[in-house]
Formats: sequence, structure tokens, C-alpha cells
Amino acid sequence: MGADIVVGEGQSIGNGLSFGGPYVGLFATRQKYIRNMPGRLCGQTQDVEGKRGFVLTLSTREQHIRRDKATSNICTNSGLCALAFTVHMTLLGEAGIRRLAVMNHEAACKTADALSVIPGVEVVTQSYFNEFTLRLPKNASGVVDALAAQGVLAGAPGGRLWPDDPAAENMLIVAATECVSDEDIEALVNALRGVL
Repeated sequence: MGADIVVGEGQSIGNGLSFGGPYVGLFATRQKYIRNMPGRLCGQTQDVEGKRGFVLTLSTREQHIRRDKATSNICTNSGLCALAFTVHMTLLGEAGIRRLAVMNHEAACKTADALSVIPGVEVVTQSYFNEFTLRLPKNASGVVDALAAQGVLAGAPGGRLWPDDPAAENMLIVAATECVSDEDIEALVNALRGVL
């Protein structure tokens, strides 16, 4: 596609989440830029009190400590994550990746279509792959909490992602993958209809 630098997240390909991780960051460049790639990237964030902080966003395993000073051997085995990713990609192959992408998009389209018929619910994302945003008639955080109490994980409230935008309070970001069944979609629709 002509890009000089490509970054992405590959966690969903062969690596199951466990308490929020591990993730598989993908970072690639053209051959002529390899010597310019950083060994680690730091990101800026905020803590729960709103204070500015910095976190190690991308690094090689245990890069930030000296091996002889380490007090713990509990860490992510990045080699295992890379192997799982590689095995998954190899088993799928190019045709499998394309089929998987189609399944993801079809699940998202089915989910969006089913949710859009609920009175007061509007799909605001015009183009999407497997994530889209809904506008709800009430605060999305409250809706997510009410649905979670029923055992339904509906998505992420827009207010969490855009805290400074009052319009985002009624936004709900929903994702659908190849793992979403017709029964899952029906359960979400019925639960959301009940909460609203």
C-alpha cells in the first residue's frame, strides 16, 4: 500500500486476553528505516486523579530493568505471544484472513441493523469494519452498567473515550466479531430495549 511506517494491534489474532493483556503491538518500517526505529516508546496518560503521567507503551521484554537487579520473574512471555500470533496467522493464511474479515464485517452489519430498529437508537457511524457508534436516548454509562448487571457486555460508553465532549455521553461504541452469534445479537437487542 506504499506506507513507510505501519503500526497496529494484533492481540485478537491468536492471543486471548487475560486481565487486560497481553497485547501484540505491531510496528514495521521499510528496510531503509529499520536503524531509526526506537527500542521503546513512551506514552502520555492521566491517572485517576487527573495527574499527567508517562507509561512504557512499547518495549522489548524486561527492557526497562537490569536483569541482575530484577526482583520478579513474573512477566509477559513476548516470545510466546509472537509464536501464538504466528501460528494463528499461518493457519488462517491469506484466504482465511479475508474470510475472517468478511465474517467480522457481516456480524457488525447484522448487529447495527438489529440495534437501529430500537426506538431512540441511531447508528451514527456511516462506514465501519467491526466497530460502530450508537446514539442512545439516555446516558450510555448508565445503560452499560444496567446491561452489565444483566450479564450483557454492550460496549464502551463514549464519555469514557471523549470525556470533554458532552455529546459523547449518549454515545455507545459497539464491536462485533466472528465470535458473535445471532443469539448474542438477539440478547443484546432485547436487553437494550428493556433498559431503554
